[in-house]
Amino acid sequence: MKNQNIFNFSAVLAVALFVLLGCNAGTANMSSLKTSTDKEGKTETTTFKDGDTLYANAIVSNNPGKVKVKLSLVDSKGATVPGSEVSIDLDGSGTANYHVAVSEALPAGSYKVNADMINEAGEKKDSKSVNVTIAE
Repeated sequence: MKNQNIFNFSAVLAVALFVLLGCNAGTANMSSLKTSTDKEGKTETTTFKDGDTLYANAIVSNNPGKVKVKLSLVDSKGATVPGSEVSIDLDGSGTANYHVAVSEALPAGSYKVNADMINEAGEKKDSKSVNVTIAE
């Protein structure tokens, strides 16, 4: 009986330890993507006009290794705006900072800022997008 109690206690302790470790170990993810009119992201907005710079900050969390964050501006038909795609390497968790100039060459309308997090094996692990408007 005593050996059975020790075994039961050990099993409960092992399960509790497994659950505790599982709660603390998160997987790498893109926790947010926000657009703004300033580099630091203090003035959040989703509406931009000719002459503005569209800034976006993609925050990668719980990242133990290296990832690549690919950001781009995509039009309402799903086409990437030429010259708007960038790739930013992050070693660990951090922020991928993006910017693109809004000019009269960019027609008014609806767009998306897309951010994809790619691991070292080339697999897309997470993505976020923000709808933005280019006003006249």
